[in-house]
Amino acid sequence: MSDTMQVSGTLQPRSPHQLHLGGDRAATPRSRRSIQVTREFVHRPLADDILVTSWRRLDDVHFSLTAQWPHDHGYFTPNRGRHHLILTGETIRQAGLLLCHTELGVPLGHHFILGDLVYTTHPEHLAVGSGPTPLTIDVVCSRMRRRSGMMTSGHFDMTIRKAGRIVATGHSDVTVTSPAVYRRIRGKRLTARRTFDPLPAPVPPRLTGSAKDSDVLLSPTGRPDRWLLRIAPGHPAVVNPANDHIPGMVLLDAAQQAARVLTSPDAFVPYAFGTVFRRYAEHGTPCVIEAHRVPSALPCTTTVQVTGLQDGDPVFVSTLTALDPRD
Repeated sequence: MSDTMQVSGTLQPRSPHQLHLGGDRAATPRSRRSIQVTREFVHRPLADDILVTSWRRLDDVHFSLTAQWPHDHGYFTPNRGRHHLILTGETIRQAGLLLCHTELGVPLGHHFILGDLVYTTHPEHLAVGSGPTPLTIDVVCSRMRRRSGMMTSGHFDMTIRKAGRIVATGHSDVTVTSPAVYRRIRGKRLTARRTFDPLPAPVPPRLTGSAKDSDVLLSPTGRPDRWLLRIAPGHPAVVNPANDHIPGMVLLDAAQQAARVLTSPDAFVPYAFGTVFRRYAEHGTPCVIEAHRVPSALPCTTTVQVTGLQDGDPVFVSTLTALDPRD
């Protein structure tokens, strides 16, 4: 994954009960079900990690997509019988990339800055079944800018449904850069790749919600609210070996793991997630992960803010909100 997520502004998640249905759109659809969604369209190194399965244009700014969440994903394992929170973020990411490449004129090989990646899920509709979960995604594009027929930036609002019921809503902003511009931005960092030095000890997997030690992205530092980022070899679900920086999805996962550790032994199952990316997370530089509770905007919820730092400067800030456990 060569795209980078950068978010700005204050992120205030909505209650899952504030979600609403959008109106029907009258349009003449153009089906794309006969064209395969390939790894290149969604920037995933493994075909098994492709979540979006088809798309069709309704008009110039409205699209309808289908997706599928696996019930037995090798990395994003269910938590308390519900689909992993980050599957929603990855679905929004893939849907935006797919439309950029297939409908909005962005050539393969261009790079993306994804902004304002914010989403709110409907927990009662996230139950994992005995097989894959089929989904539909309604996408509305706005604030579109184009150059020579190619989208250079735009905003995507998405509503994800299962059997007609809302599973999640979210949005992201996308800016596109050509390979030449990306080379200028990255400079000498363009050839950086992850090294495989000995890993520090992991936080116990039961605290992070991970299946095994190699899935844990946090190493203890001696403080209950601070950890070092650790990435075990062989995680193609979140790490593309071709990346010249640490992928955004790794940082999102580290944030939700940190929130779970901070709030343990309470069960922290977030339904809303928003992230601000300040700059690239670089290979070869220790990344410190800090977490603390912050006041929640909604009653009966707990909110945790997680910050990643390199050389003392913030790389990202994530805000996660969970419903308080019922008595």
